[in-house]
Amino acid sequence: MATIHINSGKNNLDCNKKTSNVQSLPFKIHADCDAKVERYFNSNISTKKYGTLHASFRGYPLSGKIIDLPDGYVGIVLHESLRPETDKCERKFHVTNKFLKITHWNWDKEPSDNDIITQALQWVDIAEVLHSPIIEE
Repeated sequence: MATIHINSGKNNLDCNKKTSNVQSLPFKIHADCDAKVERYFNSNISTKKYGTLHASFRGYPLSGKIIDLPDGYVGIVLHESLRPETDKCERKFHVTNKFLKITHWNWDKEPSDNDIITQALQWVDIAEVLHSPIIEE
């Protein structure tokens, strides 16, 4: 098993710093480069009934919603400048930004509490309750 190092500069998690706009899309893009997301994707998002977001990617419709992270939690964006040659080598990541909410997108259905990402975030609260100390009165 490889060792993973996560380096965070003090400025990267500064509470006053603007947070990232994180999108969870239902597909993989085989590229690792900058994209004009604000111009070509974010600018075409519209809000429909009950706060559901609508957009499209390469002509395919997407339905989404904004999901807040549980209270007391902050998501972080990591960057790895040099990926190791094998899975057994040490890995070094740097914190580049933080986020407090995720925009979750689906292809073929409206976002719901049955989506995996929503269920995973609900487990954070459940796990916290299950593993907290029992206080007898």
